[in-house]
Amino acid sequence: ISIAIPAFNEAKYLPKTISAARCASGVFDAAGWESEIVVCDNNSTDDTAGVAKAAGVRVVFEPFNQIAASRNAAGRAAKGEWLVFVDADTRVSPELFREMMRDIVSGDCIGGGTPVKFDSGPWLARQTVHGWNTLAKLMGWAAGSFLFCRADAFRELGGFDTELFAAEEVEYCVRLNRLAKRLAKRMVMLRAPVISSGRKVRALFTANNLMHGIEAIFTAGGALKDRANCEYWY
Repeated sequence: ISIAIPAFNEAKYLPKTISAARCASGVFDAAGWESEIVVCDNNSTDDTAGVAKAAGVRVVFEPFNQIAASRNAAGRAAKGEWLVFVDADTRVSPELFREMMRDIVSGDCIGGGTPVKFDSGPWLARQTVHGWNTLAKLMGWAAGSFLFCRADAFRELGGFDTELFAAEEVEYCVRLNRLAKRLAKRMVMLRAPVISSGRKVRALFTANNLMHGIEAIFTAGGALKDRANCEYWY
């Protein structure tokens, strides 16, 4: 199992993310499964790479500052048969990994996601994530905070779409669902949530960013191909 963490200027959040991933990986050790953590330093200007190396994980570098490119670089460097993409400000748990293992060994799973909770931010804004969690379960979409899939499926699909500066995980899941149907496999939504930073709430819920979200819907995602429209993700 390869835990792939894309990271741009994440020196502040990365230690807790890596620590949680390493703790959760204990369930792999107990089952005799090998695992690794790969951090992609996405051309950071802080000490992201140094923090990751000090934590004893493998670090790769991606010069093009984009989340899709960073996910792809970590995925390409990964050695595992399964890839687990975790955002650099997100904490996983042993319960989540244990649940994921059960679906992996079932033999008919190609990948999946899990519900997201925020650790801070305005209460009302945090509640909107329930809408996303419901939609994700219905559509078979995984949030970028936590997405797992077979490594051979990742390679067959060519990874995440580097034309997109946001919502690349949704587009990837659309293609992953198509591949699952073709192979008679399934996408799963786990029950144990991940805990992600409330900074996402604070970044998204501004008038300009909400307007951009509406624009993205009406342009069928076209607005997400313009980096200037997606600066709040970077």
